[in-house]
Amino acid sequence: MEQRKSQDEVLRQLVSDGHLTSEQADEIAQAPKLAITARELVSYLAAIFITIGAAFMVTGLVVNVPQAGIAVLLYVVAAVVGYFSRKLSSAAIEKQRTGEVLEIASVLAAVVASGILFDMTNMRSEWYVCILAVATGTWGVLRATRSQFSGSILMTASVPIAIMALTETMSVSGNNHTLVVGLLLIAGGLGLISMGMRRIGLAFLPRAFGSLLIVIGSITLANVFTMGVGGLIPIGVGAALFSLGSRERSSENLVAGAFGIIVGVIITVVYWLPGNIFQGLAIIGCGVGLLLVLRKQLARANQLKPGAPTA
Repeated sequence: MEQRKSQDEVLRQLVSDGHLTSEQADEIAQAPKLAITARELVSYLAAIFITIGAAFMVTGLVVNVPQAGIAVLLYVVAAVVGYFSRKLSSAAIEKQRTGEVLEIASVLAAVVASGILFDMTNMRSEWYVCILAVATGTWGVLRATRSQFSGSILMTASVPIAIMALTETMSVSGNNHTLVVGLLLIAGGLGLISMGMRRIGLAFLPRAFGSLLIVIGSITLANVFTMGVGGLIPIGVGAALFSLGSRERSSENLVAGAFGIIVGVIITVVYWLPGNIFQGLAIIGCGVGLLLVLRKQLARANQLKPGAPTA
């Protein structure tokens, strides 16, 4: 698959095709990617203050209230906040983003209320935490394509919580537990990256966090096997992420992939070679080898260019 074009490459293409002037292209390139005004920031602060104030009121009102009453009160808060969030969703862009802050607060209030009710049934906490995390993540997935950031935030935050809760419900220990955790982290990371590749609001967040989960999962899996062999796992996973980041021009995949490769190389070298000197020379050799490969690829690319001299 071809490498994605960068913003500068797209703008240059539009200029050469006559769709934009050079001045218009420069204006687009230099324009800030975020268009948040002071008024919008004030509205965010207001939404946060309202949420915190509601939390304080609930805390003060429920001192002598049974758990069921607390849950009902939280559901009422979630419904009221959700109503205002819904009303703002059809307003101007600035107000829509304020509404999404309220949406996150509403979902959290409903989750806490549901957790209280689950706890009253004596259900194991791992089970209801997993259920609520999956429900929150599902809501985030459904909202991701229609929201500017709330869907991505809820979806991304729910994945590690669901993984941790799910692993606690399993009757596994030792290497089996480590294996399950590593595989679940990689699976969750792949899911987040897949969602982040779509046209969703704040797509950077699931891509970045998904890449992080995959690298952590690969390092976790490395501990399951003999370290000399296990070190190859983060190297392979890191190389795959690095390749994806290079193709998609995504810095989050590139950074995570590079980190995985570095950790895998260090694990492998430290296991197989004695002494810091030999280990250092081997790591330097890996760096030199990568530069030689890069040089060879650049030379080949130059040969393939029209009009380039052939060997």
